[in-house]
Amino acid sequence: MSELTRTIGLGRGTFMMLNIVLGAGLLTLPGLAAQMSGNAAPVVWGACALVAIPLLAVFGILGRKMPSSGGLPAWVRDAFGPYAYAPTILLFLGAVSVGLPSIAITGGYYASAVIGGDPHLLAGLLILAAAAVNLLSAEIAGRANSAIASLLLLVMVVLATIGIATSGTSVAETPLPSITTISPMTFGATFMMIFFAFTGWEVAANLAGEFRDPERTFPRAIALSFVAAVGLYLALAFLVLKAGPVAYGPAPFAAIFSERFGPVGETAVGAVAVALIFANLSAAIWAVSRMVYSVARDGYLPVALTRVTKGVPLRSVGTTVAVLLVVTELSREGIFSLAELLEAAGQNFLLLYAAAAISLMTLSSAAKHRVLAALGITLVAVLIASRPLSELQFPVALILTGLVLAGLHARRSGMTEARS
Repeated sequence: MSELTRTIGLGRGTFMMLNIVLGAGLLTLPGLAAQMSGNAAPVVWGACALVAIPLLAVFGILGRKMPSSGGLPAWVRDAFGPYAYAPTILLFLGAVSVGLPSIAITGGYYASAVIGGDPHLLAGLLILAAAAVNLLSAEIAGRANSAIASLLLLVMVVLATIGIATSGTSVAETPLPSITTISPMTFGATFMMIFFAFTGWEVAANLAGEFRDPERTFPRAIALSFVAAVGLYLALAFLVLKAGPVAYGPAPFAAIFSERFGPVGETAVGAVAVALIFANLSAAIWAVSRMVYSVARDGYLPVALTRVTKGVPLRSVGTTVAVLLVVTELSREGIFSLAELLEAAGQNFLLLYAAAAISLMTLSSAAKHRVLAALGITLVAVLIASRPLSELQFPVALILTGLVLAGLHARRSGMTEARS
């Protein structure tokens, strides 16, 4: 039986995690957070970071104890059996089904700032173009996406540095962050939206089986990538706050650079943003379509989705793209705003992190692990309990659907075994 080669060290693992975590949503979240919460936005960013610490510690422990390519769904299945697998997978697919359109719409807003046009229609074109690249050459697309994604950290650092250095507002004139300026409901909505920026480590958990020394380097890579990401997040949050209301919106950096450098600055930032978002979408469609293919192969989705043509699961890719386009169109019709899509994705990912914490409490007998898991579960429970019941309909529907799929799968498996 073949095994994955353990080739990832601490440095490479840290940068790989940053490539996964620092998604294109970072190009819009600072502006939307400031739009919703004003000068309290940096405080909400900080609160997200504090909540993420125990949850990411859970990932570090599980990845160290059980390094595999199965990641979070495998941990949940090991802890609670096959009936927990399908709900976990659907929560993840539900998160990316609303999260990826929000990324595409962000690209649409940046493209619209440069060439004009409806941001949602441009978002649909970005999705189709990203899918087309995968269909033409998945291998070449994967290499290109990896190379472009590796530049994301550098580009965002440069944007933050130039933006802060050239902003017309002095540090003394920048409003101080204050949590007293927003209501608890606004804080909760902003938190769930921003938490989307603290996702990606659940995907990075799939790399644990490829670390050379997972017991030592995997949790350290999580810690280092987390510190780097939080530093960048806070820098961008303060940049938007320093720029003022002109940057409070879905394309904050286009607005900032347009004000400072005119049309040239706006065009340059817009072009960079669209390129990064295109690469992000192309890689994400590749990954999600393969997950759809894998879930179908396991018997939880229609078997037709497993058909492969020239090495590409065309029907899984087509289904993935269709869902993304439908959600984008629903947003264009005003049924879901960009902030609401990000908020729903962040909420789903938060529940997935809670699932990891519950799994750790079940799988580990160490007292310190149980205390950490209990802390993570409590934090998530408090945050979810503060949400309106109407906001929980989406994840609840996904969990119930997952249980139904798990039951149907178990029934089919039982019938197959009985016939054999």
